[in-house]
Amino acid sequence: MKTTVAKAVVKFLENAGVDVAFGYNGHGNWAMLDAIEHETQIRGIKTNAEDTAVHMADCYWRMRRSAPLPVVLTTVGPGNMNICAAMANAFYESSAMLILAGAGPTQWMDKGCFEECYRYGPEEFIQVVKPICKKASLVTRPDTAVEMVVRAYKEALTGRPGPVVVQLPFDIQHTEIELDEIPEVDLWAHVHPPGPDPAAMDKAVEIIRESDRPLLLAGSGVLNAGATRALKELAESFEIPVGTTFSGKGAFPDTHPLSVGTIDPSGTRHGYQAARECDLLIAAGARFHDFNTLAWCLYRIPGPTKLIHMDIDPIELSRNYPADVALMTDARLGLEALHRGLADAGEKEKGREPWKSLINEWRRDWLKEREDRTIGESALLSNTRLLQEAAEAVLEVDPETSVCFDTGNLLLFAPAFFDASSPHVATNNGHFARMGWSCGGGLGAKLANPSHPSLAIIGDGSFMMTGLAIATAREYDIPTVWVILNNKTIGIEREAMEAFYGRASFCDSQIAGTGETWSPDYVKLAESLGVKGRKISDPDEFKPALKDALESDIPFVLDVEVNPNEEGHRIAILPIPTDWRQPTQKGS
Repeated sequence: MKTTVAKAVVKFLENAGVDVAFGYNGHGNWAMLDAIEHETQIRGIKTNAEDTAVHMADCYWRMRRSAPLPVVLTTVGPGNMNICAAMANAFYESSAMLILAGAGPTQWMDKGCFEECYRYGPEEFIQVVKPICKKASLVTRPDTAVEMVVRAYKEALTGRPGPVVVQLPFDIQHTEIELDEIPEVDLWAHVHPPGPDPAAMDKAVEIIRESDRPLLLAGSGVLNAGATRALKELAESFEIPVGTTFSGKGAFPDTHPLSVGTIDPSGTRHGYQAARECDLLIAAGARFHDFNTLAWCLYRIPGPTKLIHMDIDPIELSRNYPADVALMTDARLGLEALHRGLADAGEKEKGREPWKSLINEWRRDWLKEREDRTIGESALLSNTRLLQEAAEAVLEVDPETSVCFDTGNLLLFAPAFFDASSPHVATNNGHFARMGWSCGGGLGAKLANPSHPSLAIIGDGSFMMTGLAIATAREYDIPTVWVILNNKTIGIEREAMEAFYGRASFCDSQIAGTGETWSPDYVKLAESLGVKGRKISDPDEFKPALKDALESDIPFVLDVEVNPNEEGHRIAILPIPTDWRQPTQKGS
């Protein structure tokens, strides 16, 4: 059959099960937009900006973490460039998506045509994004265009997932090709995940059996692999305590008796102490960055603590901590193999009661500390109380609510004070932590998890960056709740700068002439965009208001006044080097 490249590409996507495409109109992607809108049943969502489209796709993936892929459509020049920070955020969080980027006609390349990325070579947009996506390709022939998209689809899904970019020039999109048949996605784009090496698994089982104080650590790789059940069964069968990274929050219920919560310098105290005192760490899909390891000072590796490290991406194995057993494996397959190996070896939970008793003692101390923190608070709501009550509201309204945490002060409070009971929790604290990510992310989460509410918790500084994304909620009737933590400052940066320098800079929102602190009226802003809003000044109003918003099934903004002077929750201070001669500290 004869058809255009654009129509063939979107027909492949429709056959692959793609049900949503996010994007913004520009002359470089007209043929693809037209084909999506008029030639397929794929739902097209016109966002207010290209970065919002990527954020929506990012969180759409995180709520499902399996095919079909979300698709993003961008145009030439600044339209393509607008996705860079958002795509980097998705890349470092291993969020899969297919980005179809427009380009000018091939006949005009290297002529400096309107919005071409030229001067050092013909149309070099893909050179810009290669470091911040899994793969980027420019289509140069119409007869290979569909094959390139099929390979890109496979690349995004397989191994460590991530965003993949295919740039299609305008003339190639419109060129007719002879196509015998649309490629079958299962034949071309399905690859079984890798399992662990049997000899290495035998060694891992032996180490676990010799351990008196083992600890499981789940990162976001457990969520991507759909390994939450395998993790729970392994932990319960052999009574091994479990902690998560902030990005892995929800992989194991925080309320489970074996949970030590989020292991992080701003996580739970019993989790932090378990990390310090374990004699074996079994890490699955966790990459050990500076934030969740106290700049690699938290775990006593190498030393008293042995490490079994499982990751689908070998580049993360033994990157920062040397592993006694490094397993390149899908997290689900690795955890299931561990379970079988321990069962076959006759492993029974014995002799570890002192370890569990010690953790439970630390847990009691932590719960008392958590309770004491909310006593004697100011008239303004504390971040601590807000997050505890938000978790309670989610549990009471719908435990399967999608929850997106933005960056900033939330990094100091959400790991410890929001108890997650479901894998429908997405965070951006894995690496790039783009401010404002959750404005669009909450919308994508709702589209992917439509039968349950969607909640985005975001600071006012982050909301100011991308807040107009809520207009898309009105245009497409996407019920999402945004809780804005309004303290009129960039709290995490101000507190850290004051600790470093005794003063802060570029943090507070204030009127230059008077020094008066200031913020927009977020309720009026929301209402001007057709979204319901409510101002919360009384701490006792917050939880009932949040429950009402979650149950309302409409887009809703809660502008919540929070205490700007609340000290962040830190068990220990991140030792950031200030002198290049200062060596990196190690755990001991």
